[in-house]
Amino acid sequence: MDVNTKGWTKDKHIVLAVSTGVDSMVLLHELITSLKHSYSKLTCLHVNHNIRPIAKQEEAFLKQYCEEHEIELYVKHLDLSAVIEKGNSIENEARIARYQWFDLMMEELNADVLLTAHHQDDQIETIFYRLMTGRSSRSSLGMSYQMTREQYHVCKPLLTTTKSDIREYQITHDVPYYEDETNAQNHYVRNDIRNRILPSINKNKHLDTAQLIKLKDWHDEQLEVIDKEAIEFINHAIDKHPDTCHYQISRLQFLNLRYSVKMAVLDKICEKLQITRPITEKTYNEWFQKLEGNLTQCTLYTTDKWIIHIAYDKFIIMANYDVRYSPTKITHPGTYNYSHYHIDIKDDFPTEDFPLVIRTRRDGDKFKLNGVKGHKKISRLLIDYKIVHSERDQLPVIVNVKNEIIAVGTLYLQNKYNQLIFIRDMGEE
Repeated sequence: MDVNTKGWTKDKHIVLAVSTGVDSMVLLHELITSLKHSYSKLTCLHVNHNIRPIAKQEEAFLKQYCEEHEIELYVKHLDLSAVIEKGNSIENEARIARYQWFDLMMEELNADVLLTAHHQDDQIETIFYRLMTGRSSRSSLGMSYQMTREQYHVCKPLLTTTKSDIREYQITHDVPYYEDETNAQNHYVRNDIRNRILPSINKNKHLDTAQLIKLKDWHDEQLEVIDKEAIEFINHAIDKHPDTCHYQISRLQFLNLRYSVKMAVLDKICEKLQITRPITEKTYNEWFQKLEGNLTQCTLYTTDKWIIHIAYDKFIIMANYDVRYSPTKITHPGTYNYSHYHIDIKDDFPTEDFPLVIRTRRDGDKFKLNGVKGHKKISRLLIDYKIVHSERDQLPVIVNVKNEIIAVGTLYLQNKYNQLIFIRDMGEE
């Protein structure tokens, strides 16, 4: 039986997740016999889901087995009654709860590697499931031999071992185990794939479900190419303001990317922003349609932390906070910061024009036009310069003692103050 031990070394503390099923019991037997010199310490973790009547008996059996072989065992009892009442997926909720406990235990035990007994048949089942449910375009088709969680690694040493090899090992070494009767119930999707669909395919002499392993390998190679393109685009085509969570993307450049690369770019940015709730492919497609349309400004996605929106020729992802700056009174020359703007009032600024007030725009604000008679509304100025909505409430408006607007960000400065006031947008660096 093939057991891949590349995921740990002789000095590591390994932990095995044991269910009492044939797969994990066979792996446990191999670890305490042929592979007992491949690690420094072995600990077992068992989760009692308290769903099946036989669960207590399985737990007692495992405790006795571990005592006989002098293996440290820890048991966790789960209460999934609330999940069952709501009609949610027990499998998914149970997995989340298991790994939350595994995380805690791996830290408490100061262990290095967690082992699970997933095998090649599980891999084929996973590939088929992801293909048939449309979960194949943004992640690997199957499971990886090794992955990282927090401060430890998770390894699947039986991932290239077939179920038949495991059963043959069990018979040869008379390994005790419990058969989960729910595995035969095909109303679970994965059970239906395992028990009915895949065996039916393999009955046809021209078909072989193991070919899905080759498809996974090819698919993973394509994902690497897509990831490289996405990373290169993020590094070279996205303008990230320094010291801020503000990504600005050329709308046209983004739309010219391949479909899969566009999704990868957004996935990676969302990961950087720690947007933990996955955004569906359907939602991405809705965004792409709006980006391709004639909308000048449109919010695509918003949470309490982030906002993603279209602004003219830009696609912007930024921190979502309601910016409100209090007015600042200036009574003498100097250098001042307001929002992300740097404002320098020169020493020869007319004393009779003090105090100045720096504030954000207000409804009806107008300023005197330079070189011609008349006034113009700030709102019109912002439209002319295509200033995005999120930026409009951050622009500093400078008002002199006569309540005249003498400057609006970097967009307008009254001629009189040309060499007296210098405004710089630090966010553009």
